[in-house]
Amino acid sequence: MIHLRYLLFFLSLLLLFTCSSKTGTEIIEEEPDVLINCTNTDVRITKEDAIVIQHATKPVIWEGTYNETTVKISFTKPIGSESETFTFIFDKVDSCLKIKRAFKFYDGNQVDVSAITEINVLEFYTKEWEVDEKFTGYVIYKDPHDKRVYSRKFWVTFTEENLEIENTNYLLFDTCFGAQLPINLDINSDGIIDFKIIPETVRDIGNTPKFKQYTIKLISTNEDENEILSPRKNQGPYSVLFEPPFTSKNTRQYFNDVKNALDVFYEFDAPYQNFNYFLNNNLTYKDYLENEKDDYYIIKMGLDNKEYYGWIHFTFSVANCTAEVLDTYLNTIADEPISVD
Repeated sequence: MIHLRYLLFFLSLLLLFTCSSKTGTEIIEEEPDVLINCTNTDVRITKEDAIVIQHATKPVIWEGTYNETTVKISFTKPIGSESETFTFIFDKVDSCLKIKRAFKFYDGNQVDVSAITEINVLEFYTKEWEVDEKFTGYVIYKDPHDKRVYSRKFWVTFTEENLEIENTNYLLFDTCFGAQLPINLDINSDGIIDFKIIPETVRDIGNTPKFKQYTIKLISTNEDENEILSPRKNQGPYSVLFEPPFTSKNTRQYFNDVKNALDVFYEFDAPYQNFNYFLNNNLTYKDYLENEKDDYYIIKMGLDNKEYYGWIHFTFSVANCTAEVLDTYLNTIADEPISVD
């Protein structure tokens, strides 16, 4: 009986202590901080790897930007007056970085057509990742043009100035010219469309990323009867724009090697819309369309087995998204040349 009393006494004390603990302050042990290690390579990488290509005065260096969800690193190689920029984009995933995509941008620098091509990243390794402060490692990728495989170490540091706010105000063709084109022209007012200023659209699916190419130009709806004339020359390219003074004498219609585009616009599929651009007449008629002179086409129309000369007076500017025909003229006397002083 004595042992039973002692046992009941101890059980009562234990129950009392347990209840009093629950009504008091609970002591919760904190879990230790979890150390996240993003390193997956033992390759030695130093500050010298911030330089991609050594040069005595103009070395090619790695540059970087970041935002809340991604990190970009890139380098730009000059090629004469043009350049190539290689960009690698990483997603921030679980406090580490994961390769998202990479691309190469060839900048024609206003003398050639610029182009974007995606890069196949074969391998990617992180040496150090200090969030929005430092990123080191190396990438192995295949150049989409020379087809060679490259291994590049990188060392990139970031400051607040490298915070990038993504531009979503993309330049789109329809926003600029969608409401203005095509322009239909009935030169002799007989209810039949003789010429059109159109955006000729080509969908390129062979390139990655895919894109649309819009070529703005004048076309004839009946090339056998309605001609767009160029100055007579021994060889192309044959121009179709005229500025005063000009005459329809010594002109003819050419079908090959005709410089007929007013401008060309490239519109890329997502997520490359930031690279949408007009050629800004750099490969077409920059000298014509950026001066203060009036711009004309010379045309010839076949009516009732006779030929009549005329002109189309227009204004065009990609900088202002303007395409407008100001006036047209058709001589009422067959085979008589026209002139504008």
